[in-house]
Amino acid sequence: MNPSRAIGILVPTHGSKPSASPEQRPIGRAALMLAEEGIDVIFGDRLRNGHISGFRVRPGQWEAAVDVPLNGIHDRFPSQLRSVRFNELMNERNGVPMANPLAFTLWCRDKLTCQRDLEDIGITMPTVTGDPDRFEASLAEWSHGFLKPRYGALGIGVHRASLGDELPHHLEGVVPGRPDPAILQAAVEPPPGWASRTVRVLLQRTADGGWIQGCPVVRQSRSDFVANAAQGAEVVSGATALTDSCRSMIHTAVAELADAFDQLPVARRMVEAGIDLALDPNLKPWIIEINSRPRGRLEVLARSDPARFAKAHIEACARPIRVLAHGWSED
Repeated sequence: MNPSRAIGILVPTHGSKPSASPEQRPIGRAALMLAEEGIDVIFGDRLRNGHISGFRVRPGQWEAAVDVPLNGIHDRFPSQLRSVRFNELMNERNGVPMANPLAFTLWCRDKLTCQRDLEDIGITMPTVTGDPDRFEASLAEWSHGFLKPRYGALGIGVHRASLGDELPHHLEGVVPGRPDPAILQAAVEPPPGWASRTVRVLLQRTADGGWIQGCPVVRQSRSDFVANAAQGAEVVSGATALTDSCRSMIHTAVAELADAFDQLPVARRMVEAGIDLALDPNLKPWIIEINSRPRGRLEVLARSDPARFAKAHIEACARPIRVLAHGWSED
């Protein structure tokens, strides 16, 4: 096989071949599908001068790949937790196009800057402040808010706050022992009977430069104010759990956000994002957060109902890799 396009998936492997066969993992099945399209997908964490060494998929097995020149890099590396190693990899990237671009990842990670920039071009989000001296006054105005680590992820450190609660200036973040500055975002009151009801939509760029939205995935809890899938919230398909009107409003809100991305230089070359929205008592969706490393939500649906969602999940895994392979480039 002499593939004309090689895309590296930047993930920690430590030089060890994956234990499960490619067919046992959605990303492995996606890579097998892409191989049939002439796209060589190589998983690894060893870069040298724009070349990668790692493992490519073959039916039923993983094959060692050594020093393969890359056409693109799909970044799935845990750069916050392994920042030293990530910086080493970036020094060996040698200008190979990477998606999502690091600038976009850093922008999404900074929740305060991300929201301010989106608000500046007309995207409405719940009011936020990064000034701890304003936390108490803001809660007096809103009644409830959510304290979040400014650079956090996976719901770590996020909790609901009311007037009279302790309002720390720093919160536990992704990196142990390195607290993040706290921000406070006004709470979107949930629909009756729920403590929290939020929606994740996977927004992905297509090879022709357009956008596609995945099925809304609902995360909900009747007792926990932070409905986070990583922390045990119920995960259900929006296709069955939400009304047609609610799904239509979600689609419109995410489409407006996609248009906004096309206006923002930092976002213009991104290939995917996880859009988090909170539902209010009237089932109106409010965009609350943008994630540059979306993961896990569609996978939950694919595991629970593979007949309906497995194919969509594999295609979602493949789509950003295909976009990279078909001429995506950085300015």
